[in-house]
Amino acid sequence: MKISYLNIKHSFFASLVTSCILLASCTEQKRIMKIDHVQDEYNNAVALNERYLHGNYGAPDPASFKRLAQYKQDAYQAVTQLKGQFDQTKPIPKATKTNAEQKINIYVSYLNALGATSATKNTFTGF
Repeated sequence: MKISYLNIKHSFFASLVTSCILLASCTEQKRIMKIDHVQDEYNNAVALNERYLHGNYGAPDPASFKRLAQYKQDAYQAVTQLKGQFDQTKPIPKATKTNAEQKINIYVSYLNALGATSATKNTFTGF
């Protein structure tokens, strides 16, 4: 069997294309995982908020409700903005991701200050 230069070139090109597709797929999966992680942290904060409001950490302070609602809304908007800027062909905007993490951090920190603490460590706040 005679191997020609064209066959080698074609095989190399096919291997290169396959490698690029696999690399792009892995990169996209990592970006999706980062967004999912931020979404999970927001969901955990909302669950903590609900437990606080239902008295799982003692009687909730009615004076805190307005601020909690604002922090929840701020975090929600930041996460929504992050998800809205997701583009499979571009990196996640670092400033947008950082903003979402900070809004969630503020929300959880306020809940912690009110006495609501999570049983699991929050990766943003360290609590």
